[in-house]
Amino acid sequence: MALGDDPLEDWLAGGDWGSLLLAEMPRATYYSSPAGGQFAGESPRRRQFYEQNYQDIYGDFLGEVGRAVRAGREPARFEEFLDTNPWTARYGRLSQAARGMTGMMANPRTRFLFNY
Repeated sequence: MALGDDPLEDWLAGGDWGSLLLAEMPRATYYSSPAGGQFAGESPRRRQFYEQNYQDIYGDFLGEVGRAVRAGREPARFEEFLDTNPWTARYGRLSQAARGMTGMMANPRTRFLFNY
């Protein structure tokens, strides 16, 4: 094959191939999202939540697409949906125990604070 005869050369030379690739690979879009990385970097529990919730977040996205189509609007791309930071609201709905917080952390028993 001579130089310049590569059939993918035109496609790879295009400036928009990265967004096309991300559109075809939603899992890559999810794990490379800047908003997701920022959310996951705040604590180890948030990172674990972020890594385990791809399927739930993608399901929420598909629901948004369906609602937009039914309403006659153009649906958002997955990349645009992730920019709305869907993790914070979903994480906030978890119980305190699931988020790693207990009542004892916020309200310690006083009998252990004072030794009489």
